[in-house]
Amino acid sequence: MNWSNIRNIESLPIIDDPEVFGMHENANLAFQRQETMTLISTILDVNPRSSACAGAKNLLEMDEAVETLFIRDENGRLNSLTTVLGQELSLVTLKKAIAGLVVMSEEMDCIYTSFLNNQVPTHWANSAYPSLKPLASWVRDLTLRTAFIQMWINQGQPKSFWISGFFFPQGFLTGVLQNHARHYNLPIDELNFRFNMVPVFRDQVAVSEALRDLPGDTKLDMDDELPEPQDGVLVHGMFMDSSRWDNDNMVIEDALPRVMNAMLPVVHFEPQQNYVPEPDLYHAPLYKTSARAGTLSTTVMLPSNRPSDYWISKASALLCQLDD
Repeated sequence: MNWSNIRNIESLPIIDDPEVFGMHENANLAFQRQETMTLISTILDVNPRSSACAGAKNLLEMDEAVETLFIRDENGRLNSLTTVLGQELSLVTLKKAIAGLVVMSEEMDCIYTSFLNNQVPTHWANSAYPSLKPLASWVRDLTLRTAFIQMWINQGQPKSFWISGFFFPQGFLTGVLQNHARHYNLPIDELNFRFNMVPVFRDQVAVSEALRDLPGDTKLDMDDELPEPQDGVLVHGMFMDSSRWDNDNMVIEDALPRVMNAMLPVVHFEPQQNYVPEPDLYHAPLYKTSARAGTLSTTVMLPSNRPSDYWISKASALLCQLDD
């Protein structure tokens, strides 16, 4: 028996570091966070109930934002987000049920339990956009989305589009290609996107707050730092998973320790006919949430100093929204 080999084996760690599998050290943090959220969810499920009437009242204060989205476009179509906002009526019934004025139905009881646990009710989630956020963050996100749509309706197309704010981002991307095909009389099936990185970081919360404080049709100061593309659109609101953006060298780079989801800067989606991507670009899949359930209709091609296999082994991707 070779005691040296035995000692070597015993010296190995019980749990391998994620780097052994080509993953970033942040993978451990992601795993631990997921385990913690599962534990908390289980505890909440068995936790005694307390009153959620105040929470229902707070959500009902969104009436003004909801009403503006019932405006129809030139073709008589309602915005798809109206389906989500229509759930306000459920809150009216729930508030009465909590007060004992009406019978608490099974559906209302499920919504009530979700409120207590800071979870998005399944009744809402089935009609809403995909999201892994807890209820409080989900409501803030919903308010931001309705504000984004309202600003578009009232002030025209934004300088940069918040891709995370779309109920159906695939439709938006197809619409951009469709506009280009009509403008230049090109077959749309010969078009795809070239991605030009703009070294500007744009946060939709800051955009919304700045617009809210501006009188009338006053131009946003932060729009001045963005270019005026002749074709295509500027897009922001994407986050990087298992990577980050190096603004100095304008390439994708390893994530910083304990920085889970760095923001991607503004990207120019430029339609091109029969475009052949450069070989050094990493084709980063774009997902709606960290669950990575189905990619959008495009991948974002990012400049890189490393081969694509390096990023594939780390499962590097882009997300439209975070979990918190």
